[in-house]
Amino acid sequence: MHILKTVGVSRSFGKFTAVNAVDLHILATGIHALIGPNGAGKSTLLNLLAGTLPVSSGCIYYEGRDVTRLPIHARARIGISRSYQVVTLFAGLTCREAMQLALQRDLSVAAWLSPGPMRKVREDADELLKAVDLFDVAEVDTAELSHGLQKHLEIALALANSSRLLLLDEPMAGMSISERVVLANRVRALAKDRAIVLVEHDIDMVMSLADTVTVLHNGAVIASGDPADVRADSMAQSVYLQAGKAC
Repeated sequence: MHILKTVGVSRSFGKFTAVNAVDLHILATGIHALIGPNGAGKSTLLNLLAGTLPVSSGCIYYEGRDVTRLPIHARARIGISRSYQVVTLFAGLTCREAMQLALQRDLSVAAWLSPGPMRKVREDADELLKAVDLFDVAEVDTAELSHGLQKHLEIALALANSSRLLLLDEPMAGMSISERVVLANRVRALAKDRAIVLVEHDIDMVMSLADTVTVLHNGAVIASGDPADVRADSMAQSVYLQAGKAC
């Protein structure tokens, strides 16, 4: 079953076409990686899926619904969340406070002032922090976390709206090898009951982690399939996968 499908999605900036007639089929669970050279259109495509940017042409369907013109906040409410290349958190708030703030999103002002709903928010915040192994730093200011832990918190915040489609833009950038392994295990666990679309430059990590890989070049799809098939694809090898070309 597909949770998201794009049909001929394109995005142009003046005369430059950043995403060119892309058809994607994202399964309801598992990890779908987007790879390709710098400037291939990966992050732009992620922005189109999230609603950060409008498409120039084509359609996006989420759970069978046409969401092409739906703004980013509306997509977030129906279960589409994303992270960014540069982590931006709530400096001055602890991890627990940041998580509670995210969970309060759909509560009325009256609920914010009521002990019952807020008790549930606090409990849910702690459960999410435990889910990403951040409970031990719940009282630490988000700005004081290591880069790796900030990435974990960002993912936890994205999960606060019970997202069924998680869009991750280079989540492992700037991480040490050990931090990458920890995050890869976390992403793999999360993908058991949701779809994750991942943009990542670490080819070895992508090929070991992803269920499906799509290769973009000049904004267009040049190969897509399971990691073994993509590795063997002559066009993907020529454009990106040959030694020294992956970046």
